[in-house]
Amino acid sequence: MNTYMKKNGAECCYVTLAFDGQQLVLTKPKGFFQERLVEIPVDEISHLTCDEHFGSQRIGFIHHNDYYEFYTCGLSVIDYMKEQLFV
Repeated sequence: MNTYMKKNGAECCYVTLAFDGQQLVLTKPKGFFQERLVEIPVDEISHLTCDEHFGSQRIGFIHHNDYYEFYTCGLSVIDYMKEQLFV
């Protein structure tokens, strides 16, 4: 699923996210290719939050001192993340 991500409040990019077993895999589209950004084990995620940002849902968490925020972009991205992370 595709959405916008912000890392540490500064780096903002469009990413493809998917859950592969117990890992959140983030890739960045580059034309026909995909640049793999990071694989985050779900059990290493802390400070998981879900709130609203300008009327849209947003999920944030901390992984190894990096703060990630994911914004609603398209249908069911945040719902998909909630199903996988809030278990």
